[in-house]
Amino acid sequence: MTKKFKNVAFIDNRELFEAVAAYEEELINEATANGALSEQDADNEYTREIARVGIMCADYESNYMTFKTLKFKSASDKNKEKKMVKEPNLILEYA
Repeated sequence: MTKKFKNVAFIDNRELFEAVAAYEEELINEATANGALSEQDADNEYTREIARVGIMCADYESNYMTFKTLKFKSASDKNKEKKMVKEPNLILEYA
């Protein structure tokens, strides 16, 4: 395993975030292929590196990314909102 982004302590721009997220995906695929993720709660070089970059990505998302919420205009739309809270799979139906 070749470690990337060794000198990165935090992510502060979208370009770096996308590169680190792609690296995390590569790590997961490589670790899966090598059997490094076959054991639950495994502690190895892959799981440690995946955790390190995953935390950086999560921090970036938390600090810099905003997520839009669904807004409803009519009373019938509010009923849809209540249904979606109870049945999240309906979000795709109403999207």
